[in-house]
Amino acid sequence: MINVDAVILAAGQSSRMGVASKALLPLKGLSLLDHVIKRLAPQVDSLVVSGDQALLGYLEYPVVEDLTAKFSGPLAGLYSALICTDLSGAEYLMVVPCDGPLLPESLVARLYREIKLADSDVACARYEGVVQGTFSLWHKRQTGAIKNTLLVDKYGGFKPLLDRMDAVYVDWPKALVNPFFNINTPDDLKQAETLLDL
Repeated sequence: MINVDAVILAAGQSSRMGVASKALLPLKGLSLLDHVIKRLAPQVDSLVVSGDQALLGYLEYPVVEDLTAKFSGPLAGLYSALICTDLSGAEYLMVVPCDGPLLPESLVARLYREIKLADSDVACARYEGVVQGTFSLWHKRQTGAIKNTLLVDKYGGFKPLLDRMDAVYVDWPKALVNPFFNINTPDDLKQAETLLDL
């Protein structure tokens, strides 16, 4: 047992891509989501996808819809995954976005090592000084605090939580290709085709 479950965030509006779900956009023969699953699934005990069941129901992994209003932000996906019944008994939940197909194959192991050493609430990747909030590992003991931030404070992003929790930041070594590259526009998608070959 790895002691880590995972959720892939795929519930965004994808407005800059002009499609219903950029998770399904093709990239070198696979969807963006399939690229992320391929890299992430071997690193964790169980995996769910946060998104629309009507669009993603074909997956072999459970699809968890947000318990809040649609497009409530990544925190809604994190919270909805934390309380779903499809995860294992692992203590930690890894969060990654569906549009990060270059994510490191050692991501979970490195964040897990640091969160355990520090006994922190959350471990977050940082690349070239930039905090990568959607590439983060959360201790499930913080489910109540996450719920409160989402439903009471009405925050949809991770930053308020990262600021108030005991967080450890893991600086990722600079590489030829930014492993946390996000695909938000058609130009990003074209660039990713090149980056996957490097």
